[in-house]
Amino acid sequence: MKNENLNDNFDLICIGSGMGSLTVASLLSRYAGKKILVIEKHFQVGGYTHAFARKQNKFHWDVGIHYVGDMHSGGFSRLLMDKITNKKVVWNKMPEPFEKFVYPNRTFELFGNEEKFKSDLIAEFLDEEESIHKYFKDLHKASALFGKSMMMKSTTPELSAFTAQMENPEIVTLKDYLDHHFKNEDIKAILASQWGDYGLPPSKCLFATHAALVVHYFNGGFYPVGGGGKIFESVEPIIEGNGGAVINTTEVVNIIIENGKAIGVKTKFLRGEKKERDYFAPIIVSCAGAYPTYMKLIPESVPIPFRKSLSEFYNKEKMATSVCVYMGLSESPAKLGFKGENYWIFASNDHEENFRKRNEWLENFGEVKNLYMSFPSLKDPDAKNHTADMIAFTDYSLFEKWKDLPWKKRGEQYEEFKKKIADSVVDTIEMRFPGFKNIVEYIEVSTPLTNEHFTSHPDGAIYGLACVPERYDKTKSPWFDVTTPIEGLFLTGVDAGGSPGIAGAMMGGLATTLKILGSRDILKNILKE
Repeated sequence: MKNENLNDNFDLICIGSGMGSLTVASLLSRYAGKKILVIEKHFQVGGYTHAFARKQNKFHWDVGIHYVGDMHSGGFSRLLMDKITNKKVVWNKMPEPFEKFVYPNRTFELFGNEEKFKSDLIAEFLDEEESIHKYFKDLHKASALFGKSMMMKSTTPELSAFTAQMENPEIVTLKDYLDHHFKNEDIKAILASQWGDYGLPPSKCLFATHAALVVHYFNGGFYPVGGGGKIFESVEPIIEGNGGAVINTTEVVNIIIENGKAIGVKTKFLRGEKKERDYFAPIIVSCAGAYPTYMKLIPESVPIPFRKSLSEFYNKEKMATSVCVYMGLSESPAKLGFKGENYWIFASNDHEENFRKRNEWLENFGEVKNLYMSFPSLKDPDAKNHTADMIAFTDYSLFEKWKDLPWKKRGEQYEEFKKKIADSVVDTIEMRFPGFKNIVEYIEVSTPLTNEHFTSHPDGAIYGLACVPERYDKTKSPWFDVTTPIEGLFLTGVDAGGSPGIAGAMMGGLATTLKILGSRDILKNILKE
């Protein structure tokens, strides 16, 4: 809907159109009759669920959905997603094994079956059998805390609740856990292989956050048929059906606050004449992230008691960001043996070192030592042409000198830098899978500057604020909560949820919905198949 055709007043306004906002907007439209306005800065709506196309619409990629867990029949994430999308999104189970963890001395294949995962580990590491059994029990215990707390309290559990579960109170991080229970360095590496899904090495990540992720994929990985854009396509009619609207290419400049209460937002249309306009609602939900909300969207004149400590937390725990290389292929990658599984390729079994050396390949443009590989077209039965995307972690600082230049107009030096990135990634894959270079027809590189430009996430971070232990200490990090010090203003998305990713953002959206309603009755509807 065009901005000029909109009324100024709504029941609720969502800032951003990511999975957190889509969850809030769909559920409150359906179950509470709310008239909702969703405002998106990007010209493509959907946040990290959106898809894009290139080469005359020939090739399609998702920017954020590479795979989602717990989408099997009866899984809570599936039940919730079906309610949000009115069952309009079909989820295709990835082929098995759905992930391969590739190390210099071995490759471990991960199947979407908990017992097989366990038995495969025991078969390779018989001396660690007792610890393996304990590990799986502890995964379930730690993961259950997230679900119970989000359902009952609409918030993540306190750090003390996680540490109380451990037999040793000094076991806090994933590295603490692995070093305490396992001796073999190879099994430690394998168990931590999915750290890229939350962007932190084992020494930084809370064990319980890792546990929630691993349990999330016990039934395999799933991919939306037709791509992630189907999520927004299914939600938009729900919003509009109740008198609401979704607008794009519109930036929220700030949240309007009067007498300590959020009453609306000031916006700026980003194309053509930069028109400003105010929209009003008694409830404002920010899916922009905790840091942008408190440091940018809430005017400086409005006192927030923890602004300084939030800034200190962010600067201390800056998240790694990433480069993503999107490829259009002239032939199916199946000819090279790929079936649609993900690959996590590591330089060593020391993930602390892998994380520490994440920028080395960008300094000499040699082999990419740590690389995630995904083939969307092999996961999606509706794909008409074949695609691949590759992700490698890096730091924003390597791209910072171009940050003030406009999108697509950052100059020859920047374009040359991106070309070297693309060449290094292709050459790395070619070394492992000869013949791959011959089927690459189109290639495009997305950098941290791209992330920052379209999402406003500081430093182009893709996972929100870091899932370090301090995040779950509410006395030290009060900004990780659905509620804010401003009446009528709520957070949603990954910073309100317990973990990153589409599922984490969706759980953040559910927590926000429950808090706004002040009732858990909606859970009965969600749990009805």
